[in-house]
Amino acid sequence: METMNNIQSAERNITMAALESIQPSGYNPRKNFDEASLAELAESIRQQGVLQPIGVRPIADNRMEIVFGERRYRASLMAGLEEIPAIVMEISDETAEEMAVTENLQRKDVTPIEEANAYQKLIESGRHDVQSLAVQFGKNENYIRTRLKFVSLIPEIARLLEQDEITISVASEICRYGEDIQKEVYEKHLKEDVRYNSWRGLKASEVAKNIEHNYTTELERYSFDKTLCLSCPHNTNNMMLFCEGGCGNCANRTCLAEMNASHLTEKAVQFVEQYPTVSLCHQEYNYNETVVERLTAMGYEVAELKCYATAYPETPVAPEKEEYDTTEEYEEAHVKYEQDFSNYMERCKTIHEQAEAGEITLYIRIEQKEIVLCYLTNTVSNANGTDGTTEKTLSPVEKLDKQDKRNKEIALEKTVEDTKKQILEVDMSETKFGQDEDKMIYFFLLSSLRKEHYSEVGLECEENYHYLTDKEKMNIIANLTAKQKAVIRRDFLIANFKGAYGSNAIATLLLDFAEKHMPEELATIKNGHNEVYEKRHQRIKEKKAVLLVQEQAKQESGEMEDAQPEEQPQSEAEFQTEEVAA
Repeated sequence: METMNNIQSAERNITMAALESIQPSGYNPRKNFDEASLAELAESIRQQGVLQPIGVRPIADNRMEIVFGERRYRASLMAGLEEIPAIVMEISDETAEEMAVTENLQRKDVTPIEEANAYQKLIESGRHDVQSLAVQFGKNENYIRTRLKFVSLIPEIARLLEQDEITISVASEICRYGEDIQKEVYEKHLKEDVRYNSWRGLKASEVAKNIEHNYTTELERYSFDKTLCLSCPHNTNNMMLFCEGGCGNCANRTCLAEMNASHLTEKAVQFVEQYPTVSLCHQEYNYNETVVERLTAMGYEVAELKCYATAYPETPVAPEKEEYDTTEEYEEAHVKYEQDFSNYMERCKTIHEQAEAGEITLYIRIEQKEIVLCYLTNTVSNANGTDGTTEKTLSPVEKLDKQDKRNKEIALEKTVEDTKKQILEVDMSETKFGQDEDKMIYFFLLSSLRKEHYSEVGLECEENYHYLTDKEKMNIIANLTAKQKAVIRRDFLIANFKGAYGSNAIATLLLDFAEKHMPEELATIKNGHNEVYEKRHQRIKEKKAVLLVQEQAKQESGEMEDAQPEEQPQSEAEFQTEEVAA
């Protein structure tokens, strides 16, 4: 209402304004102008002039900014006008923005994305909410809320909606989901060059079902508390088309992963407190890496098992009377449960006795969605030491000492990892290159040292000796002589000359190196290949001479200038002579 009052009160201030003094406003939600439609409007303006003035407001440097009517402004420029009727208004930035948005929302050709951005701007101004927008524009609240959701569409899908490649109904289903899911839907199913499993042309209900099936996860598969999930907007049960009962499906992968990781971390800590002598572990594959990283950062040692550990027996679940039709069926199920529970307790007792005897080792295993007790049978290689003696079972105190040692190793490992990342950010360009850094260079160069030069650096090269250990490299670089440095550097160059081919830069360096260190051998190699080249070069010159004579003869005899001369067939004797020469 306030916007309409501003326009009505300003109508008496209509004037002719020079087009060159007017500029578009950044407040206009309309970003796309159809060129054909503008051309039609420009022709109408040439014939009849501008029938409705535009709205402008004064800004700095004697210029004016468009509040509404940018399309008429653009068409007038195309029509070659110098002036345009304008309503001049003295209004604030906030009022100018609201008037620009409101006026453009009245157009029939406003796109859903432009409409969504306009509503979002009005709400962000703090002077409107969904209810007031519904009243002002004569829309129902669901319409406004649906349009507002389009703001969350990724640019690629928003562009498809703008270009009518997908319908508003399809866009309404897609915008319910996060950016990660939208990107996958676009790349795999909506992109123009998708050949298989394209969703273009599908109904909104079909797209909705496809997204639910491919990009959401059943919450019932997870064991964490789902109370917060019941009211979460990313729960498919809270989306209009998904009300099938149960926990629902989760469409927010990031939140789901965090909820699961937090729950498993807490549960693992509880297990450790309940079984202080039992070690944490995970299998080589199919485990929750986030949980392992968090437990490690908290100071817990998490072992990696290369072989599969047997899961602890599951606790039998007592039957519920309500689940059975008759008392007899329930009593029968209860008897079976008591027997199963007795067997379970006996099995647990046996497992603990085997653990105490050192026959098996208990572990707390971290899985993708659960923390479980498991055990590993101790084989002869596990129970015996390297010298054939039986290795004693560690006491609780010894296990804690072992864990403390591992924690110290973890602290060093993390320090190294973080230092590797941070060192790339440090500017050392002005620091002098020191002798310690020079030694470090040779540590890495030693990886290319040839076996025949091991003796040069003080090592005895045994028959089965294949590579230098890090310890040996450290010993070598501690006391390097000038001769040893030269040997190491040259072996490094020779190792990298393997990348030489044709006329590349490495090939040039290779030949320069050979010229210095093996000139006679290089000369022999060159002469051998150049001799073959000269013979082949001579045969080509002879063939060219014959072709030139033929060409000249054809020109003299009046043949067409663009006729291509044919090569004379060789006799068998000539062919054999050429092969021998080559």
